[in-house]
Amino acid sequence: MNADHQLLDAWAASDQEAGQQLVSKYFSSICRFFRNKVGDEAEDLIQTTFLACMEAKDRFRGDSSFRTFLFSIARNVLLTHFRKRAR
Repeated sequence: MNADHQLLDAWAASDQEAGQQLVSKYFSSICRFFRNKVGDEAEDLIQTTFLACMEAKDRFRGDSSFRTFLFSIARNVLLTHFRKRAR
């Protein structure tokens, strides 16, 4: 189990410091991902991504990096956003 996986487990167990460390580590990358695609609409999508990450934590088996897991969630959040916007 790598450090990010341990931080995710600790965050899920209500360790706010662990959550802040994970968010701080990946926030700028996730922010850039969304800003390049939706501009000013990024803020809500960023929050949704980190919330979904917490909700999906049990599905993270560690087969890939935490970064890959997080960006997969971000991609799904973005696709959902585009689908809703298209309606």
